Amino acid sequence: MNRLILFFQKNVNSITVFAYLLNIILVSLLYNNPFITITILISLLIISFLTRREKFFSYIGFSSVVFLVTVLFNLILNQRGTHNLLMIGFLKITMESLGNSLILGLSFVNLLWSFYIYDSFARTKVIFEVLSRLFKSIAIIFILTLKFIPEIIQTFTETRELRKFRVNIFETKGFKKIQQTIDLTEIILDKAVAKFMNVSDTLILKGYEKQHQRMGKIFFKRIDYWTLTLIVGSFILDFWFAVTKTGQINFGSANLMIGFNHKIFMIMIINSVLILLPLLIGGINYQWWKFYISKTTVSNTITAKSYR
Repeated sequence: MNRLILFFQKNVNSITVFAYLLNIILVSLLYNNPFITITILISLLIISFLTRREKFFSYIGFSSVVFLVTVLFNLILNQRGTHNLLMIGFLKITMESLGNSLILGLSFVNLLWSFYIYDSFARTKVIFEVLSRLFKSIAIIFILTLKFIPEIIQTFTETRELRKFRVNIFETKGFKKIQQTIDLTEIILDKAVAKFMNVSDTLILKGYEKQHQRMGKIFFKRIDYWTLTLIVGSFILDFWFAVTKTGQINFGSANLMIGFNHKIFMIMIINSVLILLPLLIGGINYQWWKFYISKTTVSNTITAKSYR
């Protein structure tokens, strides 16, 4: 993990981290304007790469597969539009259907990368305790759903590599490759669902959803107040934009209208800053230490050691 992001994770409390993660998931779900979704995707990729590099490229492969499958299915299901691009038998590809498919694919990919960041930052025990106290019935499902998406991707990567050695002829193109991909997806879903149900049953048998766990005392520092203020302010603005339909397009329509104005630009900037918040806070703190604290503290203090 990058040193600047590590500072953010270690110096803010669990409530602040949870609010940050919840907000980036909300942002990934809220907007479907392509200008906004592409900006969000770039910001998510930057944070994801700096947070957990060892699994980044495997996740790139998985998210690419999800994107292509989503686009293909939507092209088949939604063939609306008047500006034809291609006609293949029963399949009609139009400018509008292609635009809808790409937008839906980007939305799914953004959601996957927000879960990737969640898995890197989340302190599962504290989040589970918060949800158990407020929403007992959904605490287990929420935790398992978010934690098992990276698990499914790891299973996908491992199973695909094993099949290359076990299958005598591994097709790289044509219909047989599609058939092998479908078989691989079925195997992965079977494994993931089985693992999901086993862990869920174990937690229920142990009575986790009925326990009234007492959380330890959480201390708020100045950095927590500043970060939460920014997150809450961003949430209020996003809610207002959602109510006014700003940043959203008429998805699925045969008359797809994509607009760009100063409000769209504002949403792009606000959400980019929000997603890059750990990097920005860590960078500001490092510069503050470099030009001020390092000149006034002894070299063997905790502050100096953390940046060596």
